[in-house]
Amino acid sequence: MNTESKKPRLVFLDNIKIVFAIIVIFQHARITYGGIGGWYYIEGGGLDLFSFIVFQSLTSIGGLFQSSLMGLFFLMGAFFTPKSYDRKGDFPFWKERLLRLGIPLLLYILLINPIIHYILALLGIQPWSTNPNLQGSLLDFYLSQFQSLDQLIDFLTYTGPMWFLYGLLIFTFLYTLWRQITKFDSLQQYIPKELPIPKYYYLLLIAILLGCVTFLIRFISPVDKFPLGFPFGFFPQYLMMFSVGIIAARYDWFEKMSKNHVKVWASIIALTVVLFFLYFFLFLGIDADFSVLLGGPTLPALIFSLVDNVICMGMIFILIPIFYAKFNDQGVLLQNLSGSAFYMYLIHGPILVAVSLVFASITLFPIIKLAIVFPITVLLCYLVSHYVLRRIM
Repeated sequence: MNTESKKPRLVFLDNIKIVFAIIVIFQHARITYGGIGGWYYIEGGGLDLFSFIVFQSLTSIGGLFQSSLMGLFFLMGAFFTPKSYDRKGDFPFWKERLLRLGIPLLLYILLINPIIHYILALLGIQPWSTNPNLQGSLLDFYLSQFQSLDQLIDFLTYTGPMWFLYGLLIFTFLYTLWRQITKFDSLQQYIPKELPIPKYYYLLLIAILLGCVTFLIRFISPVDKFPLGFPFGFFPQYLMMFSVGIIAARYDWFEKMSKNHVKVWASIIALTVVLFFLYFFLFLGIDADFSVLLGGPTLPALIFSLVDNVICMGMIFILIPIFYAKFNDQGVLLQNLSGSAFYMYLIHGPILVAVSLVFASITLFPIIKLAIVFPITVLLCYLVSHYVLRRIM
């Protein structure tokens, strides 16, 4: 009997891909109109009181959960890696990875990024308009990148929003290295045949230890820094999530997650968030500088690192079971969206910038602009992905 066919199809992972693409677009649209973060085009001007409250709320809540959600996408990216590697072997596996991830990453770094920067410079938008390398022609800009080794390295590692692909390649390399090491029979005996999901207190302890490691790493690589094009301030967390994805695939963890996991971790996260905001408002103040949380040998940075990793751990056991139970099917629209989600992510940068510039001269409250520009960008990204990119790639 073929028991493999009786396993439910994990369509919910495709639905999470849709969420991933939409969240990434929203986060960058949010930054465009008043959120904290880095993006190509940030519209100047002050915020009205209502917009200020909304954007501060989105920044504070999003700051706690955004990295957790990004970690979940690394977990999802890892889930199909073992079976793909087993089926294809070393060379075919890496050939597919480089075609799927490496070429889009290179195209973005070498083509899309420079063109966006150059167009923004021509339009007089800072900081691009004051960048001396962008004052000549586009060819001059390319040639200027070879003036020094440091400048060339900066150019080749300016990944923009494609740092996620960069991270997947790094973690996939580490996984293939692990597979080579564990080929030895002397090590195979230490790899368990079965591995149940650890108890809650073990997972909580792992999250706390990971938070301590993250705190130390953020001494030299704060959250808002991207050395070599990757947010190394989140490296331990994202590596952990990628590893959980590998383990979940090997030991069928998704099928073993239960409603009890959801209840326990929802309670842990709710308590963690409440305690964090109590600490923030009582000891830092409502007008505190968010940068104190991003890194360095300070108590706020330590607390944020711990909270960040506890939430990240918990989100695994909340979102996966919920999507598995409630969103494990698709209609035609969701099928089309899931098939286009990766391409939407790849092209959202230039499309969002273009739509934002179209509305730049229109006087509206920032929150209203966000409410208009965000859905238009999502729609355009889908249309271009579905009707153009999927047909030629």
